[in-house]
Amino acid sequence: MSAIAPRAPHRLRLLVLNPNSTVAMTERVLARLQQLAGDRIVLRGLTAPDGPPVIASRESFAAGASAAQRALAGVTDGWADAVLLACYGDPGLDMLRAQSRVPVLGMAKSSVQEALARGRPFHILTAGREWGPMLREAVARQPGAAALLDGVTTLESTGLAAGQDRDGFVLRVQAALDALAAAGAPDCVLGGAGFAGLEDQLHYPGRLTDGLRTAVGALDKMGRPTF
Repeated sequence: MSAIAPRAPHRLRLLVLNPNSTVAMTERVLARLQQLAGDRIVLRGLTAPDGPPVIASRESFAAGASAAQRALAGVTDGWADAVLLACYGDPGLDMLRAQSRVPVLGMAKSSVQEALARGRPFHILTAGREWGPMLREAVARQPGAAALLDGVTTLESTGLAAGQDRDGFVLRVQAALDALAAAGAPDCVLGGAGFAGLEDQLHYPGRLTDGLRTAVGALDKMGRPTF
């Protein structure tokens, strides 16, 4: 009697939806997710072809949200077990969740939920001046989160700079982290897809994470999908 071969473990199939049109940013996010999750997930990238090149204002946020909806509507093969919206501000997240047959995760929402679970003050470091008030508003929409928000630091840059001048971008991020360290080193979240892959190049005496790492943690908590 032949032995029955063990059933291969299910690997969650994650569609990574970039609401801007910069393919290089999608590729950096995919590389970072693969590094973080290893063989636990199978990845596929989807870049919104008619999205803005970068999302760094309320106008581009709205354009990215609409572009993400159109891009997701074009996916009809039923491949994905879950979708990750690869923009830290989560443009159009609620609409995408209503549209999708599978769970849709947001980077910002995942990191704020993790901060709430830890119960510790947290700071967000991001790129783009207009993101400051936008992210404070996003945090305030989650009950209890505003009381834990230590603050939002915005770089005079955008996530595109991480690909155009990586070394210079790292120096600017490190300078901001040094200032936070001098102010008490609260838990810090790198808020933006443009930060993908930078975490290991930075030094910070406090807890440092990024929206992609917290999203992977949320995926792990989902366990084996039942849909």
